[in-house]
Amino acid sequence: MKTDSSFVLYCIYFKLKNRSIEIELKNHLVLKGKFIGFFRGNTTYISKWHLVDENVLLGTDEFGFLIGHLIKHNDISKIKFLEDYSIMNF
Repeated sequence: MKTDSSFVLYCIYFKLKNRSIEIELKNHLVLKGKFIGFFRGNTTYISKWHLVDENVLLGTDEFGFLIGHLIKHNDISKIKFLEDYSIMNF
């Protein structure tokens, strides 16, 4: 599998100490939080990201359901890393 933008994002994100991010989607919706998980893709390295608020430790509620947002990698327009305020455009 060739390197794609999801793998580059994975490498950058998991090297950060402060993993707080701000995501702008292609529909101009802006979300803040942190990634706590992802789904591997067939044609890309990562197909979906699991985003939750910054203060959430686990991504499930007391009944075992996912909380937060599942975001398709292809729906991301840009990400701002709040550790150093760098921006990654897609």
